[in-house]
Amino acid sequence: MLKDQSSARVAPKREGRLAALDGLRLVAALLVVSYHYVGTERSDLWERPNSELFGHLFALSIYGNFGVQLFFIVSGFVICMSSWGRKISDFVISRVVRLYPMYWVAVVLSYTVVYLNRPGLADDVQVIMAPRNTSDVLLNFTMTQEAFGVGHVDWVYWTLWAELRFYLLFALVVALGVSYRRVLAFCALWMTAAILCFNLDIPLLDTIVQPTYAPYFILGILLYLVHRFGSTLLLWGSIAGTLLVIQHLLLLDVRWNSSYIGHSLHWSYVMVLVGGFTAVVAATALGWLDWANWRWLTVAGVMTYPLYLMHQDIGIIFIRSMKGEIAPWPLLAMTVAGMLILAYLGHRLVERPFAPLFKQSLKRSFDAVSRADLPRRDSPPPPANTPPPADPPQAVHLAPDETRSPVTTTTT
Repeated sequence: MLKDQSSARVAPKREGRLAALDGLRLVAALLVVSYHYVGTERSDLWERPNSELFGHLFALSIYGNFGVQLFFIVSGFVICMSSWGRKISDFVISRVVRLYPMYWVAVVLSYTVVYLNRPGLADDVQVIMAPRNTSDVLLNFTMTQEAFGVGHVDWVYWTLWAELRFYLLFALVVALGVSYRRVLAFCALWMTAAILCFNLDIPLLDTIVQPTYAPYFILGILLYLVHRFGSTLLLWGSIAGTLLVIQHLLLLDVRWNSSYIGHSLHWSYVMVLVGGFTAVVAATALGWLDWANWRWLTVAGVMTYPLYLMHQDIGIIFIRSMKGEIAPWPLLAMTVAGMLILAYLGHRLVERPFAPLFKQSLKRSFDAVSRADLPRRDSPPPPANTPPPADPPQAVHLAPDETRSPVTTTTT
């Protein structure tokens, strides 16, 4: 009886789309948007310093850069959820289809907009296109440009390299077969490696282990395990330990960001932001937000990736071109609304029609690889001197009158 109850406690839940996570992703994206438009004192972006023009919004937007960490938490949750029960080929296909089609379009669009407006961007180092030549731009289409020391067409692409490295590590779990025990072991090993490598300053280990970002992905994975298998002391203890590491990483980020933007950030405010976001993800994992299943949340979720990819350089160039003709607050609202519309069009015109075709093509390619490993029908026959296989022994079935031993009885 106790065994049955224990099994019931860890029985996996049926999966469904978690609309609350879609809404959280859009919140994280809008935080990053606000940081790039309002939260930094870009030279010659607005007519006057952002702090003077936007007041309280500026005071909030300087913390928008921490939306990236929120993305990583949700990514850990979603990747673990979407990979459960999948083959490695399915995992690779899903990640490629999800990331690349919209990314390729964003690279072309951002490059074109920046290139056409490049003469007027000489004073803004954040918008100047980092790639130095055509080769650098072409390398950007692989999403691995940072590994070669090549600049990004749009600087926000740096987070995609962090995501890719996370996928490569988690692919090891998918190849072995995703299970509760293996995912827990993966989290424990990755966290241990991140802690040990943090101050070693070994580039190869830093690239693989990502000690600065690993705890955020791990936190998302652990919260998904709570969602799938329920609360246990082991899971919540692991989550608490991960959060203790994260709070120190946030302190280091606060110090760096304060020096970068020239304004003092407060670690306690960042902890409230990240802690509150984590609490909402935890509430989603526990099923407390299942009632939040509005359709607009799903729409918000699909707009998040295109919005993140295209908002920075395109939006900043639009602001620079229209300042002086439109007042700052209406121009900011117009820019954000325009980026949201562009993101929705990116989903409807790029992701929605082309992703299924791309997925089918990749699946056929992987199926062809699998078929190539199977024995061919026209394979040569075995050598002539190979003896034929022996016939299996035949069972002897006796008739009813043959069930007695055939012994002759004589009478004397």
